[in-house]
Formats: sequence, structure tokens, C-alpha cells
Amino acid sequence: MLDSWPTEAASAVPDFLSGGGEMGARMRTHDWSTSPLGNPESWPQSLRTLVRLMLNARQPMFIAWGPELAFLYNDDYAPVFGAKHPHVLGLPFAEIWSDIWEQIEPLVDRTLSGRAVWQEDLLIPMERNGYREDTWFSFSYNPVWDDSGAIAGMFCACTETTNKVLAERQIGTERERLRELFHQAPGFMAMLTGPQHTFEMVNASYYQVVGHRDILGKPASEALPEIAGQGFLEILDRVYATGEAFVGNGISVMLQREPNGEPERRFINFVYQPIKDSHGRVFGIFAEGSDVTEAKLSEEGLRASEARIRGILEGMTEGFVLLDLDFRVLQINREGLRIDGRPESEIVGRSHWEVWPASAGTSVDDAYRRAMVERVPTTIEHHYDFDGRSVWLELRIFPVEGSGVAAFFRNVTERREAAEALSASEARLKAVLENVPVGIIITEAPSGRVVTGNPHAERIFRHPILETPNFDAYGQWRLHHPDGSPARPHEYPVARALLTGEATEPEEYLYRRGDGGLIWIRLAAAPIRNDEGQVVASVVAVVDIDQEKKAEQHQELLINELNHRVKNTLATVQSITSQTLRNASTMEEARSALESRLFALSRAHDVLTRENWESASLRDVVAEAMAPYRHERERRLHVQGPEARVPPRMALALAMALQELATNAVKYGALSNATGTVDIRWRVARKDTARLHLTWTEEGGPPVLGPRRRGFGTRLIERSLAHDLNGRAEIRFSSAGVICIVDAPLDATDGPGV
Repeated sequence: MLDSWPTEAASAVPDFLSGGGEMGARMRTHDWSTSPLGNPESWPQSLRTLVRLMLNARQPMFIAWGPELAFLYNDDYAPVFGAKHPHVLGLPFAEIWSDIWEQIEPLVDRTLSGRAVWQEDLLIPMERNGYREDTWFSFSYNPVWDDSGAIAGMFCACTETTNKVLAERQIGTERERLRELFHQAPGFMAMLTGPQHTFEMVNASYYQVVGHRDILGKPASEALPEIAGQGFLEILDRVYATGEAFVGNGISVMLQREPNGEPERRFINFVYQPIKDSHGRVFGIFAEGSDVTEAKLSEEGLRASEARIRGILEGMTEGFVLLDLDFRVLQINREGLRIDGRPESEIVGRSHWEVWPASAGTSVDDAYRRAMVERVPTTIEHHYDFDGRSVWLELRIFPVEGSGVAAFFRNVTERREAAEALSASEARLKAVLENVPVGIIITEAPSGRVVTGNPHAERIFRHPILETPNFDAYGQWRLHHPDGSPARPHEYPVARALLTGEATEPEEYLYRRGDGGLIWIRLAAAPIRNDEGQVVASVVAVVDIDQEKKAEQHQELLINELNHRVKNTLATVQSITSQTLRNASTMEEARSALESRLFALSRAHDVLTRENWESASLRDVVAEAMAPYRHERERRLHVQGPEARVPPRMALALAMALQELATNAVKYGALSNATGTVDIRWRVARKDTARLHLTWTEEGGPPVLGPRRRGFGTRLIERSLAHDLNGRAEIRFSSAGVICIVDAPLDATDGPGV
């Protein structure tokens, strides 16, 4: 590698590096010792010539020279690099553009094989500013030969066309959007070009008007031959020749809209707008308009319709009045005059407030003004006094386009009076329903639809009265027989009362409430008959008897539980007494042992009684069992374990076992001297089922010798305890002290009997 190139201030600067702007200066001061190209003085003449051309050109150019294709570029190419400039000068081509090398390498290889490459608007995703971006370039790769005639590199003249491509895409998108708007426009549109008025573009609405025939690319006279002689071709010629637009409204045209069909008359509004080029010359015509055939025909039929409507209004059994925008009466029909009682001459032509002055400032005044101003229909009932006659009218007021408002009205005095009477009756019924101390549900015949229910029924059911359309939908009420089976719709008392016409006796059912709870209710239903004796409805009374039933069940449960507990307790006492007497050597010993065991049983009963014999805290059971031994040796008894609930049978068995262990400890074990300790620990293991692991450990007492025979206490613990707990109980006579291990399932609430 040659020595580094001197700075620009040095005298030996090759002529071919003169000038060239920023990149010329950088190449003159660059340390070429690190570049594969070496010192510029050693560069071949062919490379020097290209470098001089490149540096002084006003187009982005680069040269890749040598086996590693060392990269040289000019000022106009520098922006292409972005943040990579100027650090890449002289580096290998593949290293500089590593992010796009996979894409351009085949082009480079082709160039170096002697074949030039041209690419126009090529998409090249590159990372030149620290992030990946899409860019487009037009460029040529040209092989370059050295002085010996061998290909030594490549020369590229390029132009970044990113902005041009993005602009063309934007223009294309806008053109497509306009084309889409053209085709989706509700009115018909067509573009015709040339003096023959050839169809270049037609939208869907135009096809709809002319009958979906093939007209694109055809002159108007050929595409629509039936318009010849109707004046349209002549109008097109005039617009094309003069450059003046033509507007037609309601123009009649005969069009053959079906193949081989008869021409059909249509009416159209349209504009022929000339299209001019930049020199003001007409080169086409834009046709736009709408098919108004239906509107035209409607206009013709309107007059006939008005005559028919006038006849209908005069024959109606309801009054009709039409007011203009100033509330002036334009028309009133025969029935309206009959209800009012005055002749037409005293009404038509006068304002509403002159004809009916008493309505000013009332709700009917507001209704008329709302319909007029807000253009919305309104319905109202209003009281009128027609020359001493008290009349209630129902008015349906609605806006009429271009004519103010109109109103239909009828005499509803009898209905109003009946409704008021019914409302009073319903108010009385509502008061009764809301205050009666039972739930009430009313259904109608013959469908069984639920009509109403009172608040007390909703409180019982814990859900609103359900909208039940017929018998088949009764299942949503979730009524069950006492055995738990769902009641079928026609088994409901209210359904039977409707179907049979007979009252039902009070019956007890289970009901699934809205909150998910299941309660006991008592139902009694009766039919309701009209004046002719026909069943028109039925009513069912609902009484919540859940507390009553639960009290009965609880009383029965208590009696059974009491029997069970008494039997178990007597059996336990009998067993304890029998075993104690059998194993005691004296009556005094028997009395003392029996008394302590019964006291232990009693204390366990106390714990369970406080918990209603449902379960007991294991900590409380241990505390009560060890209470007689704790006050004097407070620091010698150690109890540790998590909070756990144990079933009654387990509580009694553990209390008896702890009593036996404590008694033996006082007589012979750790509590028989002044230094021994007792450690009671338990834990709850949870896998498939929760299990209790409890240990009794004595330390510091006299040396322990295994007994020659198993006494009652030992048998009570190892056999009875294991039996009652459905688990395992073991006593080990270690020389350091007695150890008792208990392992039993916590959920075994129903073990074998005593």
C-alpha cells in the first residue's frame, strides 16, 4: 500500500482531482492508504479520466473500481447516501450498500461481465438515514475497461426518482378516485369526443337510462340510432361547433331500452357542456343529467289525484282541515263542518285563531305551531266548546309540503269519558294491588298472556313481572314441583284456572328467583268472568312460605340431630366408663380417670355448642383440652398451627386423645417434672383433598420405657381415634418422650359410628 496522500495544501495534487466541489476537496485530502485504490498517483489513466468526468458533472454519478469495487462519487450523489456521507468514500461497494446488496448484486455482476444495465424507476428499499425507507432510482451501470483492456470496474449515472414516483402514484390515486366518483354519481354522465361524438366514458346511471347496451367507442348515431330525428344529434353538433353549453329540462326522448323492444318514452333534464383543450378548441362534450320520467308522470297524475283526494276527503267519517303557512284555513271537509256546526263560508279564508279563538295559548295551539315550525307530526286530544256543546276531539296534525299543515280530527267524547272511568277503576285496582300483602299476577284469556302483577310479587320473585305472551312461554317463570321437577306450562295454577274455569286449591311449589335462590311459595288461582259469564282472565295469589318451610325443616333437622347426638354421646360415655372401670385398679383411680375424661368430652361439647355443632376451630379444641394443664406450666406447653375448621366427630375424638396424652404426660411423661415440655403442632396439606397432620411431642421428661401392655388410653388414641377420623393415629414411645402422630382427612364429616 502506498504512503498516505498529502493534504490539499501540498503541492503534488493530481490534475484530475482539481475542482469537483466538496467531493473533489475531500478526495484531495483523503487518506488513501486505507483504501484498496491506493495513492491516486498510481491510478490508471482510464480511472483518472472517469474521475475527472464524474467530479465535474452535474448529475449524480459514482465509480466502483478494482476487485473490491472501491466507491467514488460526486457532490450530486452525496444526498443519496444520507447520513452515510462522507464516511463511505473509498469503501467497498458491497460494504457501503450492504442493506440493498442482495437486490443489486445481480445487476453489478451482469455489468462486470461486460453488459451494461439500465433501470427506470427501480424500487430500492434502503437504510441511509438510520431507518428503512422505500426509494426509486433510474440509472445505468456501465462496465469500465482499464488501460490493458480488462474490465476493472463500473460507472453509474443515476437519478433518484422517489418524488416523481410518489407524485405519479398520488395523481393516479386521485384520477382513480375521480373515475370512481364519476361511475357512482346518481345522475347519468357520459364523455363524448370528436365531431362524431364518440362515447369514451359512461357511468352506471347512463347505462340505466339507455338500457345497458354496448356503446363505448361508438359514435352517438351508431350507439343510439333511435335518437336520430329527435334533435339530440343536432344539439350535439351545435355545441361542438359553437362551444356553447345547452341545458334541457323535462325533454322527451324515445329510447329502445330493451333489445328488440319498442321505444319507450322517457323525460330527462340534461346539460351538454363543451370540453376545450389548452388552445380553447372543443374536442369533446360532457353530458350530465337525470331521468325525471317518474316525476313528470307524477305531475301529470297529480291533478287527477287531487280530484280523487277531494272526493275521498268529502266522503270521510273524520273531519279534515288544511291550513296555509299563515294558519289560514284553505279547506275543510263535510264531516269537519258537521262537527263544528258552522257553514264553510264562516271558516274558509279566516285564520285558525279567528275561527277557534278559545284554542289560542292552549296545548292545541302549541301542537299546531310545533307541526308548522319543526315540521313534525303531532297527535293531541283537546276539549272544544261548539256553541254550548262540550266536545273532545282527537287531532292528528302533520306538516304538508308547501301548504302549511293539515289535521284530521274526530269526536272522541264517548271514548274519553269511558277512558276516564276505566282510569279511575284501574287506579283503585292499582291501589289494592300495591297494598295487598300477597303477590298478585293477572293473565288474560284465551292466550294466557301475563297482563300485570303487583310489587309484592316482584319482591317475592326477585325480578320484574315477566312479559309472557302465552302459555308456552310460562317456562321462563321457573316454577318447580316439590320434588324439584319443572312444572309444565299447563300445570301452572293460573293456566288451569283459565282453561277449566275453576279455582285451584292452595298448592306449594318451589320457585327459582331472579337472584338464583330457590324458595317455597304457595299458589292459589281463580278465573275472572265478564258480565256474560265468560272467562276473560285469571288471577293467582302468591305467598312466600320459604321461612315457614325452612322452619319446619330446621325443626325436623334439630330433632334428628338431637337424637343422633344423644345416642353418640351416650355411646361415648358408655364406652369411656366401661373401659375406665375395666382398666382401673381402684375405685378412686377409676373415679378420677372417668371424671377427667368426661370433663374433656364436656369441654369439646362446649366448643361445638358455640359453633352450633357445624364445625369447630382446631385451635379452640386444643386450647380447651389443654386448659387444665396450662396455668401452672404456661411456658411448657407449645401450640402452633394454622387456623383450621374440623367437623364435630373429629373435634370430639381429638379432644379425648389430647386429654389422654396430657394425663399420661402429667403422671409419667414430660409434665411429671419441672423441666419437660409438650409441643403440639399441626398443618393442613391440600392436594386432592385437605388432610390434617397433627403431632404431640414430649421432651425433657423422665426416660420413656415402652409399656408391657397397651392401656385404655393408648387404645383410645390408636384405635378409636383412627376409627372416628377415617385416618391414622400412632403412638411412639421414644426414649426422649412420647410422640403421637395423627393423619386424617379434614372433610370426613361422616365417619363410622361410635
